[in-house]
Amino acid sequence: MSTATRQHQQDISLGLYLGLGQDPHAAAHSDANRGAANIQHHVSGSWGASATPGGAGAHTPAEQTADVVQQMQQLDVATGESSDSVDANGSDFQHTFAAAASNAHNGAANTTTDATWDFLTNAAQMFERTPELTEIRAADIRRGYDMQGYRWNGYELQKQMYMSYRRDVYPHYQCVPHSVQGVRRGANCVDATASYYDFRYATTGSGYRCEINHFQLRDLVWATSSYDVFYWHQDGVQCWNPWQRTRKCVLERSQMPKAFKLSAMCVDDGLVFAGDYRGRYCLKTLRGGDGVFAGKLSQDSGDDDIVNHATPVKSSSGAYQILAAQNKGHIRCFDVERLSVISNTAFDWAVNSTAVTTSGALACVVGDSCEGLLTDPRQNYRTIARLCGHMDYSFTCAFSPDERLVATGNQDTSTRVYDVRWPQHALASLCGYIGAVRSVKFSPCGRYLLAAEPADYLHVYDTKTFGAAQDIEFMGEIAGATFSPDANCLFAGISDSIHECSLVEFNSSKAAGADTISDIWL
Repeated sequence: MSTATRQHQQDISLGLYLGLGQDPHAAAHSDANRGAANIQHHVSGSWGASATPGGAGAHTPAEQTADVVQQMQQLDVATGESSDSVDANGSDFQHTFAAAASNAHNGAANTTTDATWDFLTNAAQMFERTPELTEIRAADIRRGYDMQGYRWNGYELQKQMYMSYRRDVYPHYQCVPHSVQGVRRGANCVDATASYYDFRYATTGSGYRCEINHFQLRDLVWATSSYDVFYWHQDGVQCWNPWQRTRKCVLERSQMPKAFKLSAMCVDDGLVFAGDYRGRYCLKTLRGGDGVFAGKLSQDSGDDDIVNHATPVKSSSGAYQILAAQNKGHIRCFDVERLSVISNTAFDWAVNSTAVTTSGALACVVGDSCEGLLTDPRQNYRTIARLCGHMDYSFTCAFSPDERLVATGNQDTSTRVYDVRWPQHALASLCGYIGAVRSVKFSPCGRYLLAAEPADYLHVYDTKTFGAAQDIEFMGEIAGATFSPDANCLFAGISDSIHECSLVEFNSSKAAGADTISDIWL
């Protein structure tokens, strides 16, 4: 199917989703008129008097439905393809293997394809909903607003259709061709009606927009306490205090090297570390002093190797270190006190993420391979076991606090959880709704596992059985999500060019840590 034909067909299905799903009492509103006019334009191919509802030759909803179905059938006949070739994942947008590989780590990587953003933008314009609030509290949710300041009273059906449409057309990137339906058929059955965290507060606006420079690298929100949430902004690394409702820039862009395009960051123990597309770093202490240190991780001046992920660790002697996972297959250990790389381990594929246990005895390494690795960082990352089961490349991993479980998030839309004592088979396979899993984190108490999709959905799983979860839904790209160190708060950064960008805070519904994962897996 040609690109033009696909776009036309998707635009017609957009009309089915939104133009014919109008509230029956909304005919007097401009958005209803615009929606009817748009769908008529898609069917007739022109704007005219007949496109105006109630005008001469105007189509009734039933006639519009018949026209749309007939037009879509004609498109299928003309292209010689059945509509069954377009699955519910929006896989007609997925890149070929070569295209996905070439786009995986280039400097111009975008969050989604331009065509998809066109569809979503058109959908948002037809729906014509604008946020009414810039600060949202729990009481506003009870008044009919959502966490992004939109009021949905009387428009619940339209929102459901719009969210369904977003799930359908969101691009599913594949570096290794595979069947998403096959992955989902093998996933655990999960009751997603649980409630572990309640919405407390959100703030919107350009000052709180988390910048995403690479669509596959989404670990850009960190919390060192319930009052200090760090995120990447176009002006630099910002610190947000959700209780005082203030923000400040802790690492300004002017303090960074020229043309510094951040790809990974971490904040821990009074330090903020940022890595960029050219293998450079920028480091600043948050505990007094204004010194900013910058340099390059590789000694080779021509080695511009993007930093995919940064992991803060402590050595056995207590020295503070940063593990920088890089795209050319390196894990470089950067010593903060020496301001130099003290070790460099090479792998056969691009390293996208690393995680290390608190004791430093185990490390998980995932990247451009369908297999993850359990390694011993004390022995130059000697492979101990391979984590199998994924169908595509992984971009995130995390250990549970008791060091018995490790979770990996993959582009095949699944999160797999392994018991490190028996890593041959996954303990659980958990699938999302819209696309790849870009971030996974265990809560510090070990009771929950957080999995963030690239857009619209956060999943909080109960680690007792992985049979229950809380689904958190909103509209927009997810820059990152994390727990507070006491596990009582959950934070998320929403960055979107269509809907309102915001930072969101959730509070634990019950005493987090009442049960710990150590009690479960004895």
